[in-house]
Amino acid sequence: MFRKIVNISMLLVLLGGVTRPAVGQEEEAPPTWTDNAELSLVLTAGNSESSSFGLRNTLARLFESSSLTFDIGGIRVESGSISRTAVGTDQSDFTVSEETDRETTAENYFAQLRYDRQLSERTYVYTSGGWVRNRFAGVNNRLTGAAGFGINLIKNDQGSFDVDLGFTVSREEPLIGESVSFGGLRLGYGYTRQVTESTAFASSLVVDENLSDTDDLRADFDNSIAVSISDAFALKTGLKILYDKQPSLESIGLFDAPGGTQIGSVLTPLDKVDTQVTVSLVVSM
Repeated sequence: MFRKIVNISMLLVLLGGVTRPAVGQEEEAPPTWTDNAELSLVLTAGNSESSSFGLRNTLARLFESSSLTFDIGGIRVESGSISRTAVGTDQSDFTVSEETDRETTAENYFAQLRYDRQLSERTYVYTSGGWVRNRFAGVNNRLTGAAGFGINLIKNDQGSFDVDLGFTVSREEPLIGESVSFGGLRLGYGYTRQVTESTAFASSLVVDENLSDTDDLRADFDNSIAVSISDAFALKTGLKILYDKQPSLESIGLFDAPGGTQIGSVLTPLDKVDTQVTVSLVVSM
């Protein structure tokens, strides 16, 4: 199955390569690089301790009729509970010591490489490969390769709206259970809109269907609003919703009564929906 995806990807790239400038058309402009880095950081200290760190970087190589994009990022949230004890001879002669017990409460990472090639003014083909780790959702590693085609429904100075369809092959390693490989179908859209001169809205949706088990449906819904501070800096607020119709399993303790004795453990599915809200500083180069 992985070999089939590679062959399809090579075929789509070759098909994209047959596009040639028309007679009298200007030569292709030289390729350019763009890079957007997003950073979010929240720290608290004193009577309680917590830290939240998020990083995302999108590097793109733009050609006349194609593009290569590398997107990588992650979020890590850590909180600490402080316990205090006193040591001394009486209530007026003592010293207080503190001990902080830190625990990671949220963590996920991703990386994706994608190549797009315009076939005409409205149609394009693409290939992509990605990796995801979200242990709090029960996924230790997930590798996915995809190849497909799309249509530019809207493309002007105010924004764009693209819809694409592709075939995927995935290999997933859950925290509980055996690794599985499967082929799938992917449908997605990407929408951008320049709301005002300094404000931009972006929305994307990717839906993956496991063709070996149709109950295994996943969706990634990502939205953001960015407000420019200067030519290089912007403030961005994002909302990401992750949906898994067939979530991974977790092992929890089984008790004979509330607050009673543990008599074993059971497997139960995790939540189907994860939500992330981020506020980031964006640096564009």
